[in-house]
Amino acid sequence: MNHRPAATISLILISVAVTLMAPIFDYSVYGVNGHPTEWLSFLPGDPFRHNGFSLVVSPFLHINFQHLLTNLIFFAPVAMMMERKKSGFFLALNCFLVHSQVLLLLVMVNHLFSLDGKAFLGSSHVIIGLYTYWSLANKKYGMLFFALLILGVGLWQSQSPLTLLAHTLGFIVGVEILLLGRLRDKLRSKSSH
Repeated sequence: MNHRPAATISLILISVAVTLMAPIFDYSVYGVNGHPTEWLSFLPGDPFRHNGFSLVVSPFLHINFQHLLTNLIFFAPVAMMMERKKSGFFLALNCFLVHSQVLLLLVMVNHLFSLDGKAFLGSSHVIIGLYTYWSLANKKYGMLFFALLILGVGLWQSQSPLTLLAHTLGFIVGVEILLLGRLRDKLRSKSSH
């Protein structure tokens, strides 16, 4: 199938809008607890703060324009490939699956080993998951380099343990989505016989 990348463009525009509009919610005006990149980010120790708003906003919110641009440069190619070969719904579904599972796993890890109240934002965990899934599903193992590159850059930059954990979980979830998809296909083929 050959689809126009409407979902890719929409997800990019949402990320740009959320990141650029976040400063409107300045704490001095609204009396919240600090800069929006702090209080709109995902906190594994309090996943439903702000009525769960941070669950939805955190993957679109970036700490600054450089963070946003870097993530979008990596996101656009894999998103367009997935959308053009499958569909916009397929892309959005996989973004949601990676994001929601990584956040769930972060909450579970925080329950077992405290993450010291650290917060997480940005879409790099989703990007790593998409590259991992798509490269393995299509046997284009060279694309796996981009997922590993993001993981490696995080280590090189000495990013926070929470960010490194989220990136690693994105990789693991990408593999898990692939394996569950293959299992589903096997079960379908057995039931059709």
